[in-house]
Amino acid sequence: MNHLKKIAGAILALLMTLCIMALSVTACANLSGGPGGGAAIIFTTPVKYREMVLATPSVDSTVTITGNAAYDASDNDTLFSSGRTVILSPFKIAKYETTYELWYEVYQWATDVARGANGYIFANPGREGKDGTDGAAPTAAKLEPVTTINWRDAIVWCNAYSEMSGKEPVYYTDTSYGTVLRISTNDSGTGTAADTARMKSTANGYRLPTEAQWEYTARGGGTPSTSGSFADTWAGTNTKAGLTNYAWYSVNSGSTTNAVGGRTANTLGLHDMGGNVWEWCWDWYGSTGGTGEEDTNPAGANSGTDRVLRGGSWNGSASSCAVSFRDLNYPGYGYYDLGFRVVCP
Repeated sequence: MNHLKKIAGAILALLMTLCIMALSVTACANLSGGPGGGAAIIFTTPVKYREMVLATPSVDSTVTITGNAAYDASDNDTLFSSGRTVILSPFKIAKYETTYELWYEVYQWATDVARGANGYIFANPGREGKDGTDGAAPTAAKLEPVTTINWRDAIVWCNAYSEMSGKEPVYYTDTSYGTVLRISTNDSGTGTAADTARMKSTANGYRLPTEAQWEYTARGGGTPSTSGSFADTWAGTNTKAGLTNYAWYSVNSGSTTNAVGGRTANTLGLHDMGGNVWEWCWDWYGSTGGTGEEDTNPAGANSGTDRVLRGGSWNGSASSCAVSFRDLNYPGYGYYDLGFRVVCP
């Protein structure tokens, strides 16, 4: 009898332990996260479409890009113009443009009313590619880029993605980095909390690439050279005939967005650095710097009226897909040929 009591007691103790463990897992899964990071949420979006690629040759050293006429691959104002030196710290960049599936998953988590004061507000719910329905559930396995979101939506989403991943958010409304940016609007002008947001460069969360980071990775990253891929006109190729293999643009897109990763990757392993959708960058649009300048991790001007767009789109020309082509629009603008990808340290 005593033997049976001991067995029963052991079973009861085991059941109680399992219950406690289950409660702990449930509690962790429902943590809202915070500025200092927290428990990461398990994503349903396939890992493949959240992959990041190390852009620089190593994780512990900077890379120096000395401007050269060979980089003037078109008649546009490349960031790596002759006589200018740019130094970049190590960073990772998303292998794919942000898919609507990933956008929607983070968006649903971020706007859940249960988050209360830690909830996020977006000006636009996003759309699945060009022809999707705004805010609708994703189509199974379509994997097209999110569109119709403005620049403000993109940086607010980056903060939500960081929190959901257990990382420290990057964008704040104050200089002491005490209040996470959580609100986007479609307001005209450039005076919203998002437009004046402070970027905490030491945070480990997701963010928009600077224009310098974007062009460096579109050219293939690694160690720059005055010949080969870094000097190519387009991401992955130096011939217009070969561009159809690397980009969805007006010639081959079928007048719409396409699934990310459907074209050949560039030498860094990044897809759609040309075409499919324009990609927002962090910088205010302005001068790229002059001869004799040396800039470390340039992030554009402190103010402006428009933010930078890069890469061209499904309805754009070959010239707009060039790695040196620069475009712009105001931060409250969103359209069905415009999306983004993220970077992180």
